[in-house]
Amino acid sequence: MQPHAPQPEPDDTDDYFHAYFGADAEYYMDRLEQYRQGRKLMFNWGAFFFGIAWMLYRKLYKEALLAMATIVVLSFLVERLIQTAGLTGGAALLANNAFTIGWSLLLGFIGNWLYLRQAHIQVQKVLAQAPGQQAAFAQLQQMGGITFIPHIIVAALIAVLLLLTQFSR
Repeated sequence: MQPHAPQPEPDDTDDYFHAYFGADAEYYMDRLEQYRQGRKLMFNWGAFFFGIAWMLYRKLYKEALLAMATIVVLSFLVERLIQTAGLTGGAALLANNAFTIGWSLLLGFIGNWLYLRQAHIQVQKVLAQAPGQQAAFAQLQQMGGITFIPHIIVAALIAVLLLLTQFSR
């Protein structure tokens, strides 16, 4: 679509969203419909259990980086709170676990919203720039869906770090 062309109605963009969502299109098309009807928070078990790994899998790179930074800062604050309150043993473990569960619940509740928001941004961007319908579909299929590349990179980095620590002894 050309930039000056009118933006399509939501029903007209469903095929583009479908292309962006890839293999899990049915699940996310259902969530998109709920989102359009005003339901903004929908729980996502993948985001709850896997958090940042789920974000990377769904190509939510900026959000994953922000989540990592937030976890580092909040973990530091929780640790300071535990020290300041003088919590030890079971109480400290309980406070740490409460933080972890709270963080997981937050990601579970905002996961679909983050992914749908990204999908909407990407679909609108491609529709404004792509020279034609087939080019838009191809670009959305490439931009969306899932990836294991960040997981492979992280696993390789962990393996290298483990090897370096073994050989540095």
